[in-house]
Amino acid sequence: MNGERTRILLTLAVVVGLGALVAMLRGRRLKRKRADQIRDVEAWRRDEPASNGAAEGAWYVRLGSLEEARTMDHTAVIFRGGGDRQVYLTAPVKYVGCDEATLVALLHAIDALEHRRIDEASARFELAPIGSGVTGGTDGGSVIEGVWLHPRLAERGILPLVSEVVTGQKTLEDVRTELSLLTPGQRLERRNPGIR
Repeated sequence: MNGERTRILLTLAVVVGLGALVAMLRGRRLKRKRADQIRDVEAWRRDEPASNGAAEGAWYVRLGSLEEARTMDHTAVIFRGGGDRQVYLTAPVKYVGCDEATLVALLHAIDALEHRRIDEASARFELAPIGSGVTGGTDGGSVIEGVWLHPRLAERGILPLVSEVVTGQKTLEDVRTELSLLTPGQRLERRNPGIR
């Protein structure tokens, strides 16, 4: 009985060891492939706990451009303002249908509604899978299936406009007038053209 038990445990240990070896080799191959795809990457490590509960010591990877982010899975565009303290918007790159210049112009339009400090606003492209949190003040943000907008901005009724620009359904010029008519704190009231 003991001999059979020992043989089963030894067989199990060999299987687990081989599984770990295969996983490690696959990981190395995957890392090598990713490194060949990425040309302009910045990685950094958070040394303190984030305000939204992200772990101390977590690694973040920032990509150099929208073009670079489109070459990889699990990437997101993240708009920040107020010196990177507030997350305005997140969207998985797979849903971005406009170009990088349009994203930057949209960021500036959104920042004009909040902080009015364009020099402190940024559009970043990061490895951030759907379901991940984004650290930042005012409760950070989340990468969701689609466009996420900070609740304070979403309450103002601009989420549909912003989403249409990000996804490429409308140009920024199509919605700029509606966005620019808003003053800080004002809500957008969309009118139904069929109702008077």
